[in-house]
Parts: sequence; C-alpha cells; structure tokens
Amino acid sequence: MFWQMRIFILSILIPCIGLAWEVVQEETSVLPMAPVTQTIWKQVVQPAGKYDLVSLNRYRNSEVPTVAAIFFLPGTNMNGGISILNESHNLWLYLANRGVDVYAMDYRTHYVSHEVKEIDFMKDWTIATFVDDAAMLVKQVRLLNPEQPLFISGYSRGVVYAFALAGRENFQGLIALDGGFKKPNPKGFDLASALRQFDTRADFASILSRRGFVGRTALMRSVLDDPSGPATNDRYETVGDELGDALYRAFGDGALANTKDGLSSIRVLAQQLIGYDWYFPSIQNIELRSIALHDDDPATEIDDHFGQMELPIIYFGAANMGAEYILSGIYSAAESGSRDVTLHLLEGYGHADVLVANSAKEDVYHVIEEWLNDRIN
Repeated sequence: MFWQMRIFILSILIPCIGLAWEVVQEETSVLPMAPVTQTIWKQVVQPAGKYDLVSLNRYRNSEVPTVAAIFFLPGTNMNGGISILNESHNLWLYLANRGVDVYAMDYRTHYVSHEVKEIDFMKDWTIATFVDDAAMLVKQVRLLNPEQPLFISGYSRGVVYAFALAGRENFQGLIALDGGFKKPNPKGFDLASALRQFDTRADFASILSRRGFVGRTALMRSVLDDPSGPATNDRYETVGDELGDALYRAFGDGALANTKDGLSSIRVLAQQLIGYDWYFPSIQNIELRSIALHDDDPATEIDDHFGQMELPIIYFGAANMGAEYILSGIYSAAESGSRDVTLHLLEGYGHADVLVANSAKEDVYHVIEEWLNDRIN
C-alpha cells in the first residue's frame, strides 16, 4: 500500500540507456492523509568518484490521472527533497495534485556533507557537467512518462541549466522561476583572466552561510519550534525577528525575502531553507558571467541554440531583486527565439518568496497550471 513506508535498495537496468538506477525510496507517502508519493532514484555519474552521484525525486498523486510531467532544476544549494507539506506553499505538491508528475533533481552537491573539508574535487564541477547530468536524467524521465508531454522548469540558477538543456532535449515548454540566461547589451568577459585568479585563490566551492552549519541550522530550528521564542542576538525581540531581518538584508533590502511586508511566513521560509545543501562549485559563478555577457559564449556550446529556441516560455520575476536581475530574466525569455513568451513581474516579491509566498498559490502556481493546460490541450 502507498500509505506504508517502503524504503529499500535495489538496482534496475534500463536497457534503452544502459544505465543502472538505484531505487533508494519507492512510492513513499508524502502526506499522511493525501495520496502524494515520493520516489527517489540515485545514479552514479562520471568519473564515478566518491561524490559523483545525482538523484531524482518524483512527486505524483496516485489518484489523479497524469496529464504531464515537469523536470525541475533547483537553484544554488537547493535540492529535490521535499520540506513543505502544504500545497499552498509548495509548487511541486500543487502540481502533483493536479495530475502533473514532478521530477526534481539532486545535484552532485547534495552528496557533499558540510563536514567535508577537502573540496578540490569540485574544481571541475562546471555548468556543462551539471547539464550533462541533467540530460542523462531527462532520458530516464521520458521512459517513466512515455505518453505525457514533458516540460522543463528551473528556479534561480536552475533557470540557466534549463535554458541550456532546452538546446539538447525536446520539451513542451520552459518555466523560468526568477532566473535568467543572458544579459541585454552583452560586453564580453575575460574568462581566461578570471580562471587564472580562480586557480590562484583555490576557492573551489562556496559555502551556504557565514554563520556556519551549526549556527544556521540552530537558528532555523528555533524559528520552526517557536518564531516568538527568544532571539540569539539582543538586538531582536524574537528569533523570528532575527531570522526575518537576516533574510531581508541578505541580498539587499527585501531582495531575498520581503519579510518586512510579511510576504511569506517566517516559519515557511525556515522550513524551505533548512534543508539546503552546504557547498556549491565556485567555477560555475565564473562561467555564469561569461555565458551571460556574451551573445554566444565561445568557451561553451551550451548556449549555441539561444536565439533559435522554439518552445513556449513563461517567466516569473521577483521585483525586489532589482532592475538588472529582472531585465536579464525578461531578455532571456524574450530574445530566446520563442514566439510564445509569457512574462510575469511579481511586485513586492523577494527571490525566495516566488516559491513560498502566502500569495504564491494565486500569483505563481495557478498561473503555471493554466499555462500548462493551455499547452497540453
């Protein structure tokens, strides 16, 4: 029965691709009183080192006929694990309950613990590496949903991967959640110089928080336990105020989360953020600049198709992220080559609010649902 926890290890071979998946969790109930289940597959990737692993999380409602599937690429430090169990604050659950199977990817970073100190192996975890990993998983998703249209979606940095992957695989449409691929008026970028500095600094991975893993986790857990509880800093009345101020100021006033206006519940934000992965490869930050600042970056092939894309694209932009960031997202969609582009500017939203705001169900989820239905039927 779907309501029983059934976690086990087995391997299956998919002959069409010749890759072995490890099923680490099969059809486990996500919600105690609803038929949404999660299945997790894990895959070893090249060069098959200790941390060369990716995984795929499928969320589906077994009582609703499947009408489409979405391959979802999370943002920096995010993963495909589920944290919020309320469809009003979780796009994946919302879509799954409406017949859309959601496949959310775990990048290689998901398997690198915060306790790992030697991080040289992340030096070569490039954008192309992650896109290759994603392309491999897409082929497997198609075998699992052979009859339904497949869409691709990305959030934040995941939008870059989504644009790149759309040049290699055939999707029914692309959903860009507060991210871009190119910048208007590209000026070029001295990639060689940036790479030399990167090698000199040897900062091969960024970390999630300067508070440290223990401090960050403790703050989030305190908010989840009781947002009105005592703060760790005497400048704040409550721990909820403390986290709210930290999130509000993180990217500039209200850019990460508009906590001053209470756009998202502080507990929901804490629940969303607590499960993030600790490391992310720094090489990709350099590559992102190079790709964004060239019409066609000569250092890579992943953007060769830009300007010639034909799939429908819908873009959501958080207004609080600022004009330059929003223009990048709009430009990427509008100049992609697609003749079917839909743009949504979310006034008052911060970056994280796009996924979990109190009004996200109406402003984002329902809009995506209608957009999908228009392109499925």
